[in-house]
Amino acid sequence: MKEKLKRAAIVGIGTTAKPGNIHPYKTWKDLVADAAYEAIGDAKGLKPRDIDGGVIAYHGEGVNEQGGIGGSVADLLGIAPAPVFPHSMNCSGSAVALNTGWEMIASGKYKRVLVMGFEKEGDNINYTENINISFDTEYDYMFGFRHRDGFELMSNYYMKHYGYEDYTSYAAMSYAAHTYGRMNPKASVYGKPMPEFESLKNANSCFSMMGEGAAAAILVPEEDAYLYTDKPVFIEGISLACTSHYIAHRVGEPPMGPDFPEGLKKEETYGQSVALIAAARDAYDMAGITAKDIDVAQVYDLTAGSFWFLDGLGITKFGEGGRYFIEGKAMLDGGAVPINTDGGNIARGHASGADGLNQVIEDVVQLRGDAGERQVKDAKVGVAACVGSAFAHMTVVVLTNDKFKRKEA
Repeated sequence: MKEKLKRAAIVGIGTTAKPGNIHPYKTWKDLVADAAYEAIGDAKGLKPRDIDGGVIAYHGEGVNEQGGIGGSVADLLGIAPAPVFPHSMNCSGSAVALNTGWEMIASGKYKRVLVMGFEKEGDNINYTENINISFDTEYDYMFGFRHRDGFELMSNYYMKHYGYEDYTSYAAMSYAAHTYGRMNPKASVYGKPMPEFESLKNANSCFSMMGEGAAAAILVPEEDAYLYTDKPVFIEGISLACTSHYIAHRVGEPPMGPDFPEGLKKEETYGQSVALIAAARDAYDMAGITAKDIDVAQVYDLTAGSFWFLDGLGITKFGEGGRYFIEGKAMLDGGAVPINTDGGNIARGHASGADGLNQVIEDVVQLRGDAGERQVKDAKVGVAACVGSAFAHMTVVVLTNDKFKRKEA
C-alpha cells in the first residue's frame, strides 16, 4: 500500500440535464456556465470570486475549434485572473481534469478548484467524423480504424472468446441502464416508456445516446470540506494510465510490452485493457481498498465496454462481466455492486467531454445518500472508471464519504 496522499473533498456538483440530446439554443459557454454555477451554488457560501483555479475538459480540438479555451472560461465565469488549465482527452477528459484538480489541491497552492467538462457537438457539421479521429491518426486512422471500430472489434472478440452466443448480455446491460435512467430526473430517458427486454437483444442496444452537456465539481482540501457542505465526498484514490492507441494491443496478439501488469497471465486477460488494469491497481492502492470494498460503480458503457470494465476493475472474473448483467447483479436488488445507477451513457446520455465527471457526480450523489429511488443502501465507496479512445487512456477514481474507514497497512 502506498503512503497515504492528501485528500481533496468534493463539496459542490453540477451537471446539464438530458446530455443525450442536442441543445440548439445554448452555446458551449452556456452549457459550461450552467454546470459551473450549479456546482458553485451547491457549495455552501461559495462565490465565483472565491475560485482560485480551474480545469476545463472537452473531447478535442477537432470538435471544439477554440484552442486557447482557458482564458475564455475564466472570463465567462467571472473568476479571472485565476488560471484555467485545459484538457482534451476524448471521453475521459473531464476525469483527467479531476486528476489535475486533485493535484492542484494536493500541492497546497490552490484552495478552491473548479473542475469542468463539456461537449457541444451541434457546433460541427462533420461532428461524427471529427470525434472518431481519436486513434493514432498517423497510423490506425489512416488504415481505416476509428475508435468506434476499435470498441466493436474488442467487443466482438470478448463475446466470442468468453462464450457469449447471443446478445442477451447486451440486452441485460441496456435494460439495467434504462431502468436506472427512468429514476434519474436528469437522464435523457427520464419520463419515457420503458423498452421491452426482447427488443434490446441486438448490437445497437448498447450504443451511447450521444448529445451535448457539461458537468462541474468544486474541490477543496479535506480540512475545509465542512465549511462548504454537510456531506463531503473525498477523492480517496485517483489514477490515469496510458498505453498505445495501436489496436493490436487489444485485438489480435495478446497485450505486449513492459506495461503489462505484473502477476497476470496474458492468456487470462486476452483482449483486456492494460491501461484499465494498471489504473485500477494504482487507484485502489492509493485508496487502501480492494474490489470487494466497492459499494457502487459507474463504468463507460459502449457495446461490451461495461463487461471488460467489470473484469478489469476486479468486480468480476475475466470473461464474467456480461453474465453479471444477465444474472441481474448490476441492479439495486442484485446482491452485488450496482452499476451505472444514473443510467450511464446509454440512458443518462453521452456528452463526451463531460462523461468522466458525470460518472463521478453520480457517485457523489450516491455517497451523499441523495439518489432517491435509485439509492444504493449504506454506500461508502464508489468507483468511477472512464475511457479515452479505444482504451488508450483510462481513468479510475475511488470516492468515499465520512462513513468510510480506511484499512491501514
